[in-house]
Amino acid sequence: MSSLKGNTILLLIFTAITVASCKSRKFAQPVAMNLETLQKYWDSQFDSDYLEARGKAAVTTNGKTTNVSMHLKIKKDSIIWGKFSLFGIGATVLITQDSFFMVNSLSQEYMAYDNSYLDQYLGYRANIGQVQNLLLGNAIFPKGDYIFESVKMELNGNEGLATNTLKINNEIRTFSSKIRTEDSTQSAHIQYDMYEIVNELLMPKIVSIDVKKGTQNLDVVLNYQNVNTNLISTFPFKIPNGFTRR
Repeated sequence: MSSLKGNTILLLIFTAITVASCKSRKFAQPVAMNLETLQKYWDSQFDSDYLEARGKAAVTTNGKTTNVSMHLKIKKDSIIWGKFSLFGIGATVLITQDSFFMVNSLSQEYMAYDNSYLDQYLGYRANIGQVQNLLLGNAIFPKGDYIFESVKMELNGNEGLATNTLKINNEIRTFSSKIRTEDSTQSAHIQYDMYEIVNELLMPKIVSIDVKKGTQNLDVVLNYQNVNTNLISTFPFKIPNGFTRR
């Protein structure tokens, strides 16, 4: 990974979609799978056209933990917008179906790339819908891409060189999701806990992410608050005059 600052911001983006209209909390535990639970699992995938969340994340790098505030706006299969700050200073990010933009007010820099820039963080070429699925606690790939491994009690899905391994919890939602690729030392392990009811479906309240690339490691624990699924009409983003392209 190119820099710890860049990694921290991007991981916050990738993990920033969470609960809305919360009603009751559910603590997740792994559970054995069978054909009945698998069908219920596929029927319980979370779906919403919009998500907006305000919350916090604890980011740990090299043994040092930083608490960051975040504001996120999501449009299904289309846009991820995020503002991440510490004492009012930080980064604003906009990800579309084909582009990635970031403005860093601390360094007075901006980034503008196509979405191939994101490959290095997940280890494969993920589209924006797949990233959102991962953040929502859904299966990343379509149902038909997965095979049930009865001995290990897990689902394994493949797309190209990428493999996604899923375990189900006692609420018949995702307990853990692992991503690995055959041609790299990079992997990501996402743990979903404290599920809550959102629009009659369950969403994870706490998301813990562990990303490894070679000898580098980054841990993020997310807790989302003040979340809703109302229509979002604006995703404000502007590159200020005088900022340097990175």
